[in-house]
Amino acid sequence: MSRLIRLAVCLVALFAVGEAFAQTPDAEIDETASTASSAPVAHVYIGNGSKILAFSAASNGKLTAVPGSPFNFNISLLGANRYYLFGFLPNSATIESLSMAASGALKKAKTLDTTKFNPVPDCKIDYQQGQGLRIDHAGLELYNAAIPEDFPCKTYYQSYRINDDDGELTFQNDVEGILGGSTGLSVLGNNKFVYSPSCFAAFGNSPVPNVTVFERMGNGELSNANAGVEIPAAPDDTYNPDGGPNPGYFCPGAIATDPTNHAAMVLSALEYTSGQDGGNPNYGPIYIATYTADANGNLKTTSTYKNMATLPVDNLYDGSCLTCSALRMSPSGKILAAGGSVGVLLFHFNGGSPLTKYKTLLAGNSIFSILWDNDNHMYALGTDSKGGGKLWVYTVTPTSVSEATGSPYSIADAGGMYVQALK
Repeated sequence: MSRLIRLAVCLVALFAVGEAFAQTPDAEIDETASTASSAPVAHVYIGNGSKILAFSAASNGKLTAVPGSPFNFNISLLGANRYYLFGFLPNSATIESLSMAASGALKKAKTLDTTKFNPVPDCKIDYQQGQGLRIDHAGLELYNAAIPEDFPCKTYYQSYRINDDDGELTFQNDVEGILGGSTGLSVLGNNKFVYSPSCFAAFGNSPVPNVTVFERMGNGELSNANAGVEIPAAPDDTYNPDGGPNPGYFCPGAIATDPTNHAAMVLSALEYTSGQDGGNPNYGPIYIATYTADANGNLKTTSTYKNMATLPVDNLYDGSCLTCSALRMSPSGKILAAGGSVGVLLFHFNGGSPLTKYKTLLAGNSIFSILWDNDNHMYALGTDSKGGGKLWVYTVTPTSVSEATGSPYSIADAGGMYVQALK
């Protein structure tokens, strides 16, 4: 796999819903019930190798351990619909569903081998590239990106109906995507359209920037939409030490959506240097474009490289993004959070208008997962400056930011996370 392909895969995969990391339990979490509220506002699940740690979050953000935690399951924590938690078993394309009790306790429900529905048997599904799933906003359907092992096989996007009685997934249909289709799937706030960004390059050639748009049909199945996503023009590369300025273009990365018809998309600038061994070099900072969707699912933008917010990189020529491990929109759609090796950057999200910088949190700490509940709590999972696993909880609104009671929590070898809001 060329360096460029790896870059494109990472820009999408690192923003995914959850990540699987090996870890061991060492959580300093209160075992007593919270006095802030009689009922939790969310359940927080953290992968722990072959176990899952489970916590209840009170209205003030304070965490307490769920009775019975940790639970003996090992999945990638990628989605939930309030009744069931879903993820892939290790080293496979098999989805396991776990029932979530009112207390937050987990119990095995069903498993499904998604390769059984591969429409092209000669194109083996490659779990090593990292499979991705996404659940629609109503919690009715689960969508899975089935990525093939070999070129020139195409990625197919599968639709499954979720049975709330037992957690079983029923295959509905699949739609053919594009070469180099990604695991990144984002559902528009109105629940009508699904987007999958990709920037695939074969054999070191220039990649093809593309965002595939799917329409959700009345029965929840996906269908290819007659819609597109505008990608702004990139600035010339003035950072190349071997000369310049050289022309470039933007490759799309992760997409985060607000509750209505707006979205934010990560863009990385690449040079036009087709045929170079190792792919096309990236340059400059990472940009975040903002979009408004029309009635047909087209994402339109007024973003340009002159007005877009940026994310830092460690080197302005062929460097790595420092806050590209997590990108999450708050449920209110008013705050966009980006996390990585230099902490968390918060932006005010202004619909289709440019982002505005808000605050920087946890500078000097490394964050690899950010999630929200519906009570303005932001959960940031990562490691502190000494390498210790930590879970930070903040209450974040457009006008104030405060660390929640009890935060941060020590969790040895902190890893993947999923938050199920209960309100």
